[in-house]
Amino acid sequence: MPTSPTGATSSLPSRSRSAVRAMQGDPPAALESVVPAQPSASNNVPLMEFESRDINIGDLLLDPNNYRFLDNRDYKPKPKNRYASEKVQNATLRLLAQEKKYQLDELKKSILTNGYVPMERIIVAPYEGASEKFLVIEGNRRVAALKSLLQDEEEGVRDLTEHQIRSFSGIPCAILKVAEAQRTHAARVIMGIRHITGPREWGAYQQAELIQQLHNEEGQEFSSIADHLGLSTVEVTRRYRAMNALKAMEADELYSEKAEPEFYRLFHELVSLPEVRTRFGWDSETDEFVDPDKAREFFELIAPQTREAVDAKLKSYSDVRKLKMIIINPVAEEVLLDPARSFADALAELSLHRPPPPKENRLPEFLTETLTRIRKMTREELKALTPKDKKDIQKIIDELKDVLS
Repeated sequence: MPTSPTGATSSLPSRSRSAVRAMQGDPPAALESVVPAQPSASNNVPLMEFESRDINIGDLLLDPNNYRFLDNRDYKPKPKNRYASEKVQNATLRLLAQEKKYQLDELKKSILTNGYVPMERIIVAPYEGASEKFLVIEGNRRVAALKSLLQDEEEGVRDLTEHQIRSFSGIPCAILKVAEAQRTHAARVIMGIRHITGPREWGAYQQAELIQQLHNEEGQEFSSIADHLGLSTVEVTRRYRAMNALKAMEADELYSEKAEPEFYRLFHELVSLPEVRTRFGWDSETDEFVDPDKAREFFELIAPQTREAVDAKLKSYSDVRKLKMIIINPVAEEVLLDPARSFADALAELSLHRPPPPKENRLPEFLTETLTRIRKMTREELKALTPKDKKDIQKIIDELKDVLS
């Protein structure tokens, strides 16, 4: 049985232990201890082994059938013998870059700001279809970001330093060493370790606390924090504001004992909605509640103090989102703030006293149609305009100038 570095027998199966160690980022020069492959007692699958090596990024193939793509409408499965095709690789990189949900641009910004930090090794396996090529099993997004940055450099889109080019070109990897027949199973186990049972992200509250410390204690601008963490500046700002709002509740003499970290998501939604945050006294210029009474009205909705109140009225971010319609309806808002009435009562009143819908704005449609017709006019039609036509057109231009000035 394999032993730990201290010599004690490890209780973690070698299959899982090796993958976890590889992904937690052992020094690139270290080699995984290679032991003869032995059948697993449970399923006769050989235990996995890894070899550490720095591999040129040009020899790393993105997985065209990455699990990330399974819910993407543009995804079409690729045959394994075409993985090394330049067109297939370019299409895979393009799919990762174009879909916002993969956040490749944010990752690229983070790499440019921090450098490439190999906290987790890229897990690869030899690709049988081309010698010296390796298929990425775990780390496709990171490899795609590095490939995209180097591609930007080649195309003149951005200038990288020589150090950056070297750093982005030689990637610390862990090469999976199992028989080809067992490689698919091993790859699935590794991906499961990483994405199902592997490292867990911090909760939203912990993430916001870090952002607040970077801004308040280190003086980092929101844009700089965004670049470091791979988030948008807008989202960093929202998380900072939401944490400030929660801490205002924690500091309130009436509600401090009721404040809980789980309320962070409710405050995140509050500061994201202009009408709602203004209604409850939040000022986005100073990032604080400027009206304590209005702030306490919101605190009461999520952690009631009054005797008449039976339960919290706002329990999820979707509840907070519904406030947009309630606060513009005086009857529904009155029910909302009544401690003896429920949130469901306020929604019911909203449906009964819903204001008439605003009149449809046809101006954008009219402007689009007018511009389309003008562009389709021939030179002969324009020359045929009468003096009255030209005078009418000039009137329209003058009116638009007044509107736009």
